[in-house]
Amino acid sequence: TTIALPAWRKVCHELNLKERLIPHNVVTCWNSTYNMMKFVLAYKSVIDRIMADKSLKLRKYELDNEDWGIIKDLVATYKKATLFFSQDSASIAAVIPAMDKLDCRLNPHTRNPYHPAIKAAMKLACKKINRYYSMTDLSSLY
Repeated sequence: TTIALPAWRKVCHELNLKERLIPHNVVTCWNSTYNMMKFVLAYKSVIDRIMADKSLKLRKYELDNEDWGIIKDLVATYKKATLFFSQDSASIAAVIPAMDKLDCRLNPHTRNPYHPAIKAAMKLACKKINRYYSMTDLSSLY
């Protein structure tokens, strides 16, 4: 980072983008992945230039068009759910039906032509949501 950070700042400045760091993906903060991917899409041009710079030795992490497409699909698919679950007014009565919709959307056997990496992520997300479903069965609120 001590080598890449000055390059990051320089490219942000050259592209007239606010100098911000990529948000961390925090396991205990459920929407941090969404926030990180949203940021990455906004700073795609900076990331592409940094990764393409041979002197920084980051080329093995360079994202191709397919990778960017996957990120874009993920952000678009989960934007509504993330914003909904982040509301102060999200109650258990509203969250459960939303989880049902999300569960249907996460089904890896969906007809949507998702990339195999997206389908694999969907399968893992389905497993996680089903874990939360079992917790609602034990809840006295629902």
